[in-house]
Amino acid sequence: MLNRSLFAVVVLGTSLSWSAHALAQPTGMPTEDPFADELNPFGSGQRKKPQPEIYANEPATPQPRVTQPMAPTQPSGSGDITLPVPFPDVTVPGPAADRPTARSGRSLYAESPAAPLIAKARDLEKEEKWTEALEVLEQAVEADPQDPEAHLSMGIVLRRLGRLEPAIEAFSKGLQLDPLESELMFRRGIAWFRLGQYGIALKDFEDASGVAYDDPRPELWRGLTLMKLDRPLEAISGYAGAIRRDRNYMLAYLNRGLAYLATDEPGKAELDFDQAIRHEPKDARAWFNRGVAQARQEAYGEAIKSYELALRIAPDFRAARVNLEAVRRLQAQQRMVSSQR
Repeated sequence: MLNRSLFAVVVLGTSLSWSAHALAQPTGMPTEDPFADELNPFGSGQRKKPQPEIYANEPATPQPRVTQPMAPTQPSGSGDITLPVPFPDVTVPGPAADRPTARSGRSLYAESPAAPLIAKARDLEKEEKWTEALEVLEQAVEADPQDPEAHLSMGIVLRRLGRLEPAIEAFSKGLQLDPLESELMFRRGIAWFRLGQYGIALKDFEDASGVAYDDPRPELWRGLTLMKLDRPLEAISGYAGAIRRDRNYMLAYLNRGLAYLATDEPGKAELDFDQAIRHEPKDARAWFNRGVAQARQEAYGEAIKSYELALRIAPDFRAARVNLEAVRRLQAQQRMVSSQR
């Protein structure tokens, strides 16, 4: 029986997650923010309706990178392994037309005297002029302190600048003005998450999920948070909630598959990785993780095919190459044992 410690999964590192030896970003891996398109987290699908955010890449925190899995050579230790999950990063929304509030298809505050300044700040955001955008948003808050969208936009830019605690304060001020604005809850939850305050973050994601019942993002982040709290069975429920809200949410399938690996259910994990591949066939992580699930089931031939496809997409994906060579050796051993019976 293959020891379950032999395989780990590809993860996306963040500055507040876990320690790992990072590899270079493989060619072929998606580099845009996972929330660039809500129906396909890597931006190749069509959005069925306006969503609260369209994001650009984020310079204020480390970009997603592939980290090295445990090499599948010889069993060691107790065989237990910790399976971290890919963390989507949240950045700055794009044009004003693509940034409605969570409870409406358009801004609730379009008539506010702060609106022109918010629009100006968004133009600066598109040029990655974050400091200048913050200065404009400070003017917007001064022009209309009762405008929740001004506080939301300020919190987003502060978050982009890595100023998490001031961002939380801005989101909280917005919630004082509009306690039912799910986008403010959701964004504040992410800031709490980045600070490592997972219990508080979980409460914000639960509240946002309860208000924006058709938005899959809070449920995804609820799952991510529960994984950080070492509650994978509950995390599976969170990812399932995200999938119920959006059947095309590739990142939810990918993360739920990782949670199933954490609960030692590789068959279910493989099914979820298959779904992730169906929605994004050129994502090397999905193929890699599919290989992990297949190897856990001793389906070495299928695992070899999955790793080979991951390498075809991302030739520099060292983790896939390490596992591929190890699985080939294990397959040879398996055949030798079979021939001796």
